[in-house]
Amino acid sequence: MRVPTVAVLTLAGLGLAVGGCAGTEPGAADPTTGTTSSAAPEPTVSGTASGCMVGTWRTTQVSGQASSAAASGSISGGSGATVTINPSGQVRADFSGMQPLSFTADVAGNSVSGSATYGGQGTATIKASSSGSTTTTSAPATPATPPVPSASPSATGAAPTTAAPAPAAEEGTWEPVGAIDWSALRLTLELTKPVAAQLLNNAPIGDYIDDAANQSGKVIETDPILGAGAYSCQGSTLTLKGDTDGDGLIWTLTKI
Repeated sequence: MRVPTVAVLTLAGLGLAVGGCAGTEPGAADPTTGTTSSAAPEPTVSGTASGCMVGTWRTTQVSGQASSAAASGSISGGSGATVTINPSGQVRADFSGMQPLSFTADVAGNSVSGSATYGGQGTATIKASSSGSTTTTSAPATPATPPVPSASPSATGAAPTTAAPAPAAEEGTWEPVGAIDWSALRLTLELTKPVAAQLLNNAPIGDYIDDAANQSGKVIETDPILGAGAYSCQGSTLTLKGDTDGDGLIWTLTKI
């Protein structure tokens, strides 16, 4: 399954694709108002979320890397974003508390580096499909210590202790149902190489086109979290992958 909205972590129109996509790009910025033309999610669509995904989560790490004959690059950071998922598949991603993402790339011998900071929110309805779960086997029960001889005939040994089984791990895929609303998503983009420059300052995601995208090597994910991909969850940890083939960003979240 490929991400259906623009590129996921593409380290360039210069040869390196860490993630791919097919579909419709976010609305371009209006030349006078600076707002995007993204449509809100259709109110009639319905989705589903796996039980282990339901709840409120916070990102602890975001990472991605890849290499090809022409280029290589990586991106990391991004703790502090909050994601809320309900059983009907409604998802809200709030990036207001997210830390910057640092990126580096070597494209055809040219070094590019900088940081990107998301702000605002995105919402979508998703449909999750589980591919199965695996129960982690717990350690064998620890035998009780033999009782110490006692003068009392009623003394007994302690009962054996049994380790509780770990919660089942579940894997699967998810995809948006209907439109994703990116109208409130913002982006600040700064370069440190090849020159120091601020390309965007809390701008609508639709402004990440033309000069800003080209100067940053098209490194920024324009459909963070809500695009189609794969998930795995176990206990208090949820992992979202930007692509089922293993490309794209990997978002690690902890339940709060």
